[in-house]
Amino acid sequence: MSAVTDVLVVAPHPDDDVIGCGGSIAKHVRDGARVTVVIVIGRERSALDDSVSDAAFAAETEAAAKALGVHRCIRFDEPSRDFVLSRRVHLDLVRVLREVRPQVVYLPHDNDDDVEHRMVHRLTVEALWMAGSEFFQETGGRPMPAPGLVLGYEVWAPMARFQYAEDIDGQIETKVEAMRAYVSQLRHAAWDEGIRGLARYRGALSKGSGHAEVFQVLALGAAPAPGAGGGDRD
Repeated sequence: MSAVTDVLVVAPHPDDDVIGCGGSIAKHVRDGARVTVVIVIGRERSALDDSVSDAAFAAETEAAAKALGVHRCIRFDEPSRDFVLSRRVHLDLVRVLREVRPQVVYLPHDNDDDVEHRMVHRLTVEALWMAGSEFFQETGGRPMPAPGLVLGYEVWAPMARFQYAEDIDGQIETKVEAMRAYVSQLRHAAWDEGIRGLARYRGALSKGSGHAEVFQVLALGAAPAPGAGGGDRD
C-alpha cells in the first residue's frame, strides 16, 4: 500500500485557493491525497456583504472546502490591509508545515497584482526554509524534508509565463461548485463564470481545448502532481 500524499495550499484570502488551484485540489483528493488549506488573512467586509455575519462567512469557507474534499482548513485570520510579515505569522506557518510535512505545496505566484498575495508568497517561501532548518525549535516538531513539488498559482494577475499545466476537465464543475459556496463573494463579481472562463482559456493554450490550471514551478523533485504527474488524466 502506497503512502498517502500530503498537500498544503497556502491562500492569502478566503476563496483564493478555489480560484487558483481548486481543480488541482479536487484532483489530488480524487487520487487519495490529504489536502490541508491555510487561509492567512481574514475577511475584508464591503458594503455588498456587510449584512453577512462572520459565522455565515466562515460557513461559506467550510462549504467550499467540503466541496473540494479538503481534509482540513486552518484560518490564521490576520488583519486585511494591516497584514505584516511578522516573526509570529512565520512561526505559525512553520508549525503547520512541520505538522503536515507536505510533499506538494501551492502558494500564490510571485508577481500577482495584489500586494497581500505577494506578501503571502514571500511568507510561504521563507516558512518553507524555516520549517526545514534546525532552528525555530519553539514551533515544536522536527525539521521537515523539502517538498518535492512547490507550485505558484494565479488569481488576480494571470501569469505571462508558466511552466506547468494541469488538466482539470474532470474537476471543473467541482471547482465552480466550490466557488458558488461563497455566496457573499458572488455579489462582488461573477467569480464562478470567471474561473470557468479562465480554465477554458488555459485549456486552449496548453492542450488545445478543455480546462486547465497553470502554475509557476518553484521547486521540482520526486513528489507527484495530481493525476500521477502526467497532468492529462480526468
